[in-house]
Amino acid sequence: MRANNMMRARVLTFAIMALFGFCIQTTAQAQCPELARLRGEVQAALKQSRTVSPSERCYIYGRLSNAWGAVARYANDNRESCHISVASLSDFERYHSEAVKDRDNVCAGRPLRPYGADIIQH
Repeated sequence: MRANNMMRARVLTFAIMALFGFCIQTTAQAQCPELARLRGEVQAALKQSRTVSPSERCYIYGRLSNAWGAVARYANDNRESCHISVASLSDFERYHSEAVKDRDNVCAGRPLRPYGADIIQH
């Protein structure tokens, strides 16, 4: 039950980050339709991650990490022509990194984030 709540919270956080990312580069979307398409793939994977069965979570989180990776690569390769700020590029790379961590945890059967009792503070 607690793992389910943590997964829902993580998906919600990811969804908020993705929506924020969509709002950041409205002019880039008009100039770079490929970036908009790639972001659409992120949104589709996020939407599926909310309803997917436990047996398919690893696949969907893999798809999500690949989608964020594609966004980050495209943004990096086309930063100047699409007028993508350094801050936005950094955000895309961070979203990709977080998606990779989440994929690794889900595919290994671990919770997305450690439980409070699992965090050791010094």
